[in-house]
Amino acid sequence: MIKRIKNKESRIKNFSGLSNKRSYFKNAGLSIIEFLIYIAILAMAIAALGLVSSNVFRVGVRNDVVQEVSHNGRFAMQRIGRAIHEASAILKPESKEKGSILELSFENPTKNPTIFDISEGKLRIKEGNGEYIELTTSRVVVDKIVFRGVSEDSVRVDSVGVEMNISFYNPQGLPEYEFKSFFTSSFTLEN
Repeated sequence: MIKRIKNKESRIKNFSGLSNKRSYFKNAGLSIIEFLIYIAILAMAIAALGLVSSNVFRVGVRNDVVQEVSHNGRFAMQRIGRAIHEASAILKPESKEKGSILELSFENPTKNPTIFDISEGKLRIKEGNGEYIELTTSRVVVDKIVFRGVSEDSVRVDSVGVEMNISFYNPQGLPEYEFKSFFTSSFTLEN
């Protein structure tokens, strides 16, 4: 009988503890103000993360644009320079003249004449009777190229100065795709 009384007492204690837990859980929920504060903090964190990722994307795009223009400009200048070094004579431009066409003479008939020019914003080369080959990619536009004939004796052109403006192809006009670069060099006949 003593055991029974103790069991009843423990049941009563457990029952009364249960009622306290219920009231605790009823009051433990978030108020609407706390909920709105949490939502506002979460929204600010997401917005900050969005801005950071947007800036990282823009910087990446900008680097790609600069690399594309620089690569095309360096490649074009190297190709022009190599052709001038290997040529036997410079036909156009003439001494102290300037123009947008470079014409070179070679002893090899398959390369004679070699012509560099611009068509629809692309730098092209034509060797002998072959077809024109574009030297720049579709991602850039050669805005301007100027070849200047230089000679020491006013008769034969010995060197050519080259000036070239290249910009990234940006039909939508987006600011992160705006980039232009100016390339200049001079090359001398080696033959």
